[in-house]
Amino acid sequence: MINWNSKEAAALVALQRGIPITEAPFAELAQASGMGEADFLALAQGLLDSGEARRFGAVFDARRLGYRSALCAMQVPSPDLHRIAAIVAAIPGVTHAYERGGAGGQHWPNLWFTLVAPSADFTQTLDSLRTNCAPHPIDELPALRRFKIDVVFDARTRDRDERVEPRPQPHLNAAPVAPLDTTQQAIVRLLQGGLPLNARFFAPLAEQLNIPEAALLTQLRGWQDSGVLRRIGLLLRHRKAGFKANGMCCWDVPGDDITEAGRRVAAAREVTHCYERPRSERFPFRLYAMIHTPSWAETQALFQRITHDAALPPGQLLLSLTEFKKTSMRFFEG
Repeated sequence: MINWNSKEAAALVALQRGIPITEAPFAELAQASGMGEADFLALAQGLLDSGEARRFGAVFDARRLGYRSALCAMQVPSPDLHRIAAIVAAIPGVTHAYERGGAGGQHWPNLWFTLVAPSADFTQTLDSLRTNCAPHPIDELPALRRFKIDVVFDARTRDRDERVEPRPQPHLNAAPVAPLDTTQQAIVRLLQGGLPLNARFFAPLAEQLNIPEAALLTQLRGWQDSGVLRRIGLLLRHRKAGFKANGMCCWDVPGDDITEAGRRVAAAREVTHCYERPRSERFPFRLYAMIHTPSWAETQALFQRITHDAALPPGQLLLSLTEFKKTSMRFFEG
């Protein structure tokens, strides 16, 4: 993504934000980006072919599908790190796993991963992982509030195209939607994978599902309105796309201040995710944010700037040093 023109860069942002649920979604986005439909599709396909994009497909809200997720953290001695990371990464419900480290000589957790599982199975899955990773304890750090989600990278600025959620999501702990029937589960299974790009994007998917295209569009629009479906779009490999240095920013904010602090951090356009999580004995921080830049020095400088601008107490930046696993969750399989 070097020396892209303004139309191509605008198309990249549009592809990440997600296509409209219409019969000819790419024609609509191409026109808004000032491009022809064929060129727009070729650009998207080129990103997939080059490996800069992981996949083109749907992103669902796990909670609304009856799943539970949590960020988990472990402190593992260096000689044992890769062995334990392999055990963690082998779990199908682990979607992300990283070695993270920070400055200052603190012995913070260094193995971080995200675990997603059906709500009824989550505790058992995590307990089994704790047994297999013993004697290294695992801290479970679920999101208590979400201030900002959805990564959208902009090639024109090499930071995030701003898309702020101005207030916490009140439905974070709400009950999931009613159980999905077999057809609805089949739709999720198909759309969560890598999908072929073509002008009539939804027509062949509906044919494969053996349902009318109009019925598929109606279902997807309903899911989008209710929050089950977050978007159908392009998911980049941020390192290959030029955002090589990412860090997890953490601050310990008093309970009465967490809401306003979260909003201030989320307002920074470079922040891609921002959550409140519980404090743990091994990691005493409550406000988390992710940032991505082209270099480690820029990531560290950005962390300091956000801390200052959001009027936060000194926090901790953990840089992502080793990527052990990064994939998308697969729902209703196995």
